[in-house]
Amino acid sequence: MNRRIRYVIKKGGLKLKLIGFTSLLIIFTITILSTFIIQITQSSIEKKAFEVATTSLKQIADFSTHALLERSKENEINLAEMVKDVQNSHIEGLMDVSIYVRKKTANGSIYQYFAGFSKIPQKDFTELNLIQNFSEYSNDKIFIDETSEFYRFIHPVIYNFQGKPIVLGLAVLKYDKETINKVLREVIHLSVYIAIIIIVFTVLLIYFAGMHFTRPILRIADAATDVMNGNLNVKLSIKTNDEIEELATRFNRMVRGLRERDKMEKFVSDSTMCMIQEDSDKHSILGGEYRNMTFFFSDIRGFTAMSIDKKPDEVVTIVNYYLDLQSQIIKRFGGDIDKFVGDEIMASFSGDDGVDHAIECAIAIQTAIADANELRKAENHTICNVGIGINYGEVIVGNIGSHDRMDFTSIGSEVNLAARLCSLAEAGQILIEVQTCILATLPCVFKPAYEINVKGLKRPVSVVAITMEGLCV
Repeated sequence: MNRRIRYVIKKGGLKLKLIGFTSLLIIFTITILSTFIIQITQSSIEKKAFEVATTSLKQIADFSTHALLERSKENEINLAEMVKDVQNSHIEGLMDVSIYVRKKTANGSIYQYFAGFSKIPQKDFTELNLIQNFSEYSNDKIFIDETSEFYRFIHPVIYNFQGKPIVLGLAVLKYDKETINKVLREVIHLSVYIAIIIIVFTVLLIYFAGMHFTRPILRIADAATDVMNGNLNVKLSIKTNDEIEELATRFNRMVRGLRERDKMEKFVSDSTMCMIQEDSDKHSILGGEYRNMTFFFSDIRGFTAMSIDKKPDEVVTIVNYYLDLQSQIIKRFGGDIDKFVGDEIMASFSGDDGVDHAIECAIAIQTAIADANELRKAENHTICNVGIGINYGEVIVGNIGSHDRMDFTSIGSEVNLAARLCSLAEAGQILIEVQTCILATLPCVFKPAYEINVKGLKRPVSVVAITMEGLCV
């Protein structure tokens, strides 16, 4: 049951929560107000009813004095007519008027039924607990009690003789409680109807008003979903002049920042991005550490001569074609492209199998370029070849540069040697330093080792080469 309730609330969204909260608030408010209104209404009706009852009872008691005192036929007729007039007055809630005459007995006094208009035959008034107190009543004193059905008002019929009150009898009036309860029920029903009308009106108002508020929120949610799925070309245009518009504005700023970051990632190596993501504070200062890595350099041959005879946009298109071709292969073999230097690519491979991956990557690049050149030659497109240098060793990896502009890269003699081997490699050739080649476990065909002079090094360097004729992929 709780799961279903949570599901309904989730599907209903903000509108359902607003409707539920507002409905409960309205019901609570109307309940509190109705409680006070009912109490005030009941008190007011009872007060008015008591005023009518007591006024009528006093008139009846005063008129009954002569009839009970003289007990003449004329007075009895007059009393009967008065009682009938009261009956015909149709006072709402008036149930019964009875007049009792007092008779003395050996044991005290009794009150016998004398007149009235009750449909039920009346008996003598025999409530001893009340009779004992009637002698103490004055003309203005009215006794009031109640049952589950009616209020009862009792007024002694008094005759003052020589300054002393003498009780001649009793005038009793009964007032129906249902008259008061009926009004209270009408008040309650009216309160319920008003509550229902207000709740229905409020639900409709919140529903349509909620659509005005939730629609832009849902648009923001859909836009967030698009961004989560990789679509960064999202732009919200929400004009609500409130916090929702501010939220949309900040969302657009966030997406713009993500687009800028996405574009910037194309200019930054994977290792640099990983460094920033892992702990930007730790690496925000200049410095580095020693690591053993395999370095890969690739350079387009004949680039200078080609760039002289062609337009700049043609040169850029050709270079980008070959750089993109190589980049895809480098990523496929787990390499990290450190930077592009003109038509040259600098990449690195980490791990114990970094040398094997670098050689596999180099062979795959030379093979892919050879196949691509066949197609480009058939279509009369300019073709290019690359030379590749590979070397393994210990280097310094870290933030290199100034406090205002730094680059996360690798430096050291092993990096320089890989770059020198690349510059010495012929078109379609892969040059590898001998000690690096010894670490490889690939079944490639290597030419016998030979020594070359490398700029910046005093001693010759022993290298092996893989040419297009010796590729074993």
